[in-house]
Amino acid sequence: MLALIVILSLFLLAFGVCYWSLNHYSRLRPFRFSPGTEVPLPEPKRTQLMAVLAQRYQLDDVIKHARLDSERLDALLRWALNRWEPQARQHSGSHNPLDIMARVSLGEQFARGDYVTVLSHALQAMGISTRQIELHTRDSHWRPLGGCHTGLEAFLSEENTWVWVDAQYDAIILNKGRYCSALDIKDALLSRTDELELISALKGTDIDSYLAFLAPFLDVVIAQPLGQSRRFALIPPQLRFPRRHHLLGRTLYDQVCHSRDTFYATMELNQLIPTRSKSTLHRHTAHA
Repeated sequence: MLALIVILSLFLLAFGVCYWSLNHYSRLRPFRFSPGTEVPLPEPKRTQLMAVLAQRYQLDDVIKHARLDSERLDALLRWALNRWEPQARQHSGSHNPLDIMARVSLGEQFARGDYVTVLSHALQAMGISTRQIELHTRDSHWRPLGGCHTGLEAFLSEENTWVWVDAQYDAIILNKGRYCSALDIKDALLSRTDELELISALKGTDIDSYLAFLAPFLDVVIAQPLGQSRRFALIPPQLRFPRRHHLLGRTLYDQVCHSRDTFYATMELNQLIPTRSKSTLHRHTAHA
């Protein structure tokens, strides 16, 4: 009986810590990032694995009617989300999109997190610079549960910007009609703008509930450019965030970055085609 009481008490304590951390802690000290320049992040690159993915699943046909990167993103997002019906807690345990897709063809179905792996590699395979993203709460290195959320950022050449793509919730955020990176979303939340919009095909998804869920995870942004082995962490200068998860756990990142300008560096404007116009994503839009 005593052992049961101890176990229940520890569970309630862990639940209370997690609830407080997600719902209150991040609002007490809202961290902002610094401008400036540091060592640049490496560019994502196309690998042989991605070439095989593109050929095997005929990704050229998936985007054949798309003219802009935003249209290609939309087409590939639809393609990825239609590969299987998501099953909660059924993670593939693989970082290889070919392995995931092969198992899907045999009838397996996985959790939403595996959409991130498949979609990110498909985007990079088709020439859209992509990096896998982990968003962390400021205390995720010691929190027992729920301190991290995964997604990706893709670079849209016609917009000259990185855009946050949440393949788990089929969510892309706009601010006054412009695509938002993860950091853009945080800046908008800190400035209390009310002009954020959610692009999503999932019924029942609304901007307020999604942002309430996402906001606590926007303190640390960890990126792995596709085709590269190193991971880079954008950390506010005010925050001491260790490299390892739970002290002796996995390494969270290889190099720390405090500069938003470096982490979100874009292409030179003169490299872009000036006649490109903004695309319209043919999906349901829910306004704030």
